[in-house]
Amino acid sequence: MDNPAPVKKVTPDEKAERIRDQVLALDVKRVADWIQALVRTLKANRMYLSNNPALHKFQSDLEARTWSCLKEIGDVALEVQQFDLLFEDYSVYHNAAREESLAFRFYSDGVRQITFREGLEPQELRGFVDVLKKATDVSQGQDDVVTLLWERDFRHIAYVHIPLEDLMEGGGDEEYRNEAGEIDGAAGIPWPAPTQVEEEPQGAAGEVITERSDDWSPQAKISPAWDESMGVQFALDETESRTLSEAIRIEEGRPLLNDVLEIVAAILSSEEEQAGFLESASAFQKFIELALEEGDVARANQLLSRFRTIVAAKAADHPEFQALAEQVIREIGRPSFLGQIAPVLNAHPELEPALLTSFLVQIGPTVAPGICDLLGQINHMKHRRALCEALAISCKDDIDVLISRLGDSRWYVTRNIVYVLGRIAHQGVERALDRALHHEDVRVRKEAVRALGNIESPTSRAFLVAAFRDQDAGVRVQAALTLAQRRDDRAAQSIWGAVTAPEFVRRDQNERRLFFEALGRCGSDALLPRLTEMLTRGGLFRGANEEERMNAGLALAWLGTPGALEILNRELQSKREPVRKAVESALQTVRNAAMKSAARPGDPNEASPDTGTSAEGAE
Repeated sequence: MDNPAPVKKVTPDEKAERIRDQVLALDVKRVADWIQALVRTLKANRMYLSNNPALHKFQSDLEARTWSCLKEIGDVALEVQQFDLLFEDYSVYHNAAREESLAFRFYSDGVRQITFREGLEPQELRGFVDVLKKATDVSQGQDDVVTLLWERDFRHIAYVHIPLEDLMEGGGDEEYRNEAGEIDGAAGIPWPAPTQVEEEPQGAAGEVITERSDDWSPQAKISPAWDESMGVQFALDETESRTLSEAIRIEEGRPLLNDVLEIVAAILSSEEEQAGFLESASAFQKFIELALEEGDVARANQLLSRFRTIVAAKAADHPEFQALAEQVIREIGRPSFLGQIAPVLNAHPELEPALLTSFLVQIGPTVAPGICDLLGQINHMKHRRALCEALAISCKDDIDVLISRLGDSRWYVTRNIVYVLGRIAHQGVERALDRALHHEDVRVRKEAVRALGNIESPTSRAFLVAAFRDQDAGVRVQAALTLAQRRDDRAAQSIWGAVTAPEFVRRDQNERRLFFEALGRCGSDALLPRLTEMLTRGGLFRGANEEERMNAGLALAWLGTPGALEILNRELQSKREPVRKAVESALQTVRNAAMKSAARPGDPNEASPDTGTSAEGAE
């Protein structure tokens, strides 16, 4: 049996060397991938408009790769060769096509090294991409790379270059070589060379040829077809001039926007490739944004609906187009754009709120952050109501964006967000509304009470009862009247507990009256014995109980059950004048409230009998 070959032991130095090689290979791959992302982003900058979603995707990917690369490696120093970029003596970029090669562009302008330092900011990276775009744009004339870098004065991008004078001398390493290794003079900066006098070519039998084929001119004379000496050869009569002028005027007055829109719509309907579809959809997006910028919400709404119709038809055969279309629609609802239309909405108070709501709802839930920002910039209440309505519809399944805005420093924005949460009325948001119950502005606290009234849960009841102890009387009354809308014994018992509390007698007279009104609105016949006792109570200190007697009669009148009405009718015949007056006053108060409520039953801005405030919460 053969003895096994001895295993060679790896020394610590060799092991460390292998690790260094592996790390270096990984770093080289990271840098190569980052440069490829840079090249892709540069190409996307040439293909797409600045607000195109596809371009934003390339830019985001480049920024992420740049941050990761610099974080893992540190400063990245690239050596510039004629057709290559080297990192740690390894080629991480190669392109021998002079018109497209970044390495050749840097090298021909004298850049020999470029370093990207850790801490490179996104705006610097976008500026560097802009430099590359300008330097490689053949259609607009290529600018000098060194000059463009010098003008930007990047904080985290450094470069080493050879002065122009040294380049013009054409010596040393400034000679350009092609891929075969031969000197290529055409690649460098041209420099005049000594010229040699060419000998005149000789013809047959010593004949001297005085003309060459490249500067030969024909001996035949060509006369122009138009003889300017003849002057104008035709003239329009008055009728023809008038007709031509009218045709020109009609053509100049005809709007081209609709024609261009129809062309874009036709192209969008016929696209079969994703790239072409995305580009046409982005063009259609421009028409929608233009309509908004002009304050034509109806047209923007119509265009967005038409865009969705076209996409739905295309998605039948190309399902992947649906995601691209949603990407374009989300771009319309970006906060930066919606912020720009705030002055437009403020300048057009006549805009139909329902159309604005419909447009925002069509964009989808992603528009919610932009609407929240817009709430703080709109002056007209009806426009704010439209925004709140759109939020209530768009965020019904995702309220996280609303909850995150409850900490806004502007009370009116917070109040509107609370109103929207109340409209959605999700169980589970009570804890978030508890923050609003402790807001420093009383108007926010009142809106939080109304919002809690729309949520039927033990937690919301507990928070409403806790609001009875608010420092503001208006909030306390709002909480009592809101809880009274539940119209059950549990609400009545909670309000009765507040009425019989020791501190209740120290509160304002109007507040005490409204608490008894709330008690009557939600109570049942279980309260009759206690209210009857308060109404008919007499004694030596009768004068001190007259307000309590009036409030008890008011509670019975608002209760309005057969048993309560029987007690009131009986006490109207009482021999005690204070009791009769209390019953008469209570019945008259309820009649007046009923008449006032019936006078304008369809007015949404009529004061609510339950809250005493505007029925519309959006401010």
